[in-house]
Amino acid sequence: MARRNSFSTWPEAPSSEAAALTCALCEREVPELVQHHLIPIIAGKRKGIKPQDLPTVGLCPACQQYLHSTFSINELATRLNTLEALQADEQVQKFVKWVRKQPATKGVRAKGRE
Repeated sequence: MARRNSFSTWPEAPSSEAAALTCALCEREVPELVQHHLIPIIAGKRKGIKPQDLPTVGLCPACQQYLHSTFSINELATRLNTLEALQADEQVQKFVKWVRKQPATKGVRAKGRE
């Protein structure tokens, strides 16, 4: 019996990484996620926390852009520093309701602060 060649020409089994990923906030399946630091890196440094020790959550680029263009670093660090707090915020709920209707491949622009 021959050994299997490590450089086989057989196609590889589909990896689970190739599957769509789910945004923790809007729950859309998107091709890529961005790691959102629940406590912004700058605020964490002020408290003496290393960036790699800060809690993160996977968000789609649209949700990430919306959060950073709508809320200040201070708001994100103090009031919206958990996924539950983000989901409970009224402004975020309105955005999530809208963005869920958008196709995941569509580029979405956030309005930001008004």
